[in-house]
Formats: sequence, C-alpha cells, structure tokens
Amino acid sequence: MGTSYLAVIGDIVASRDVEDREQLQQRLRQSLRDVNDTFSGEIVSEFVLTTGDEFQGLLCRLEGLVRILRTLRVGLHPQEVRFGLGLGALDTQLQPQAIGMDGPCFHRARDAIERAAARGTPLEMNVGSQQPALEIYSLLYGELRRGWTLKQREVVDLAAQGLEGVEIAHKLQISPSAVSQHLHAAGFPAISEATRVWHAHVQAMFRAQQSAGEGD
Repeated sequence: MGTSYLAVIGDIVASRDVEDREQLQQRLRQSLRDVNDTFSGEIVSEFVLTTGDEFQGLLCRLEGLVRILRTLRVGLHPQEVRFGLGLGALDTQLQPQAIGMDGPCFHRARDAIERAAARGTPLEMNVGSQQPALEIYSLLYGELRRGWTLKQREVVDLAAQGLEGVEIAHKLQISPSAVSQHLHAAGFPAISEATRVWHAHVQAMFRAQQSAGEGD
C-alpha cells in the first residue's frame, strides 16, 4: 500500500543517427528545464537526463500530462521521442530529481518504454493490470503518427500543446490556412478527441489508486 505516482521515461528515437549530438543534448536539457519550470505544481521529482539520450521524471498530479509530453516533443522536433509511463508506488524516499529511486511506478515505466521500442509506438503505459483501452490508443496513435509528414507532426504537437492556429502560424512562419490544412490532413480533431478520452481514463485510474492507497 502506498501513494501512487506516475513515472515518465522518455527516449529520443534514432538519436545515434543525429550528426550534431551536442546540439541535440542542449535542446534536450533546455526542454527538461522548460517542463520542470512550467509544470512544477505537478512534478514531484524533476525531469532529469539519465543515460545517453534517456530522461525521466515523476508526477504527483496528471492534469498537465498531455501538455508535458507535447512540450518535450516540440522541444526536440524533428527528432521523435518515445515515452513509457508507469503508474504505481515508490519503494524508496522521494528525491528532488527523478533519479536514485525505485518502486513499481519506475518498473512499469521501464516495461512500457521497452514495449514502445519493440512495437515502434510513441507512447506506452503500464498501470499494473491489463488495460485494453490504453493499448488500443497506443497502437492506433502510433500508426497515425507514422503517416504524418514532419510539418504535420510539428503542427499537431504545437496544437496539442495548447497553441491556437494563429500562434502556430506565427511560430512556424506559415499562413493560418496552412496550419488548418496540416491539422485537417493529419486528422487532428479525431486524435485530439481520442487523446482527451485517453487522458481522462488515465486520470480516473490514478485517482482510484490514490483513493484506495493501492499504488504498489
């Protein structure tokens, strides 16, 4: 029995193929700082670079989960990022940064990211029990995302981060109509609604574990 947390492990896909790895590492560190600063109310142990191009963080609230993942994707574009999420308890004391801790949440996050690497999906989650709805979302979202162009991926991630069409257009120096076209071609309304339902389901499971004290 214990408090439930959400461990997030991220890894940059095909990072060894990047020519300027120093610049990639700088962007990764900046993205982690941005997330830690912006979402400090939800992060209980700060996101930190661990080994290679892998990083991890620990959340105590999940309201901003989707925006946290999107912020990291946007910061590392055009490199893709895969995520493994694990819901559960800790067996060790909390640390200021998400390193040097152990427990079911981290074990499940590790299992999830290994599954994401094996399946080629951008996101997997392990909550300690079979959850077909989560698996279906991961598989279908992954299939859709693989079909997007780099620009569609960038526009979708910015929109999912919460930016309006005009803001995206200004940021990418394209027209608002081009933003709309990219979102439409990528099927953004459908993936946005599916992500909303997925996020609500994850939050419900998190609240249920917190109420029951069943984080382990």
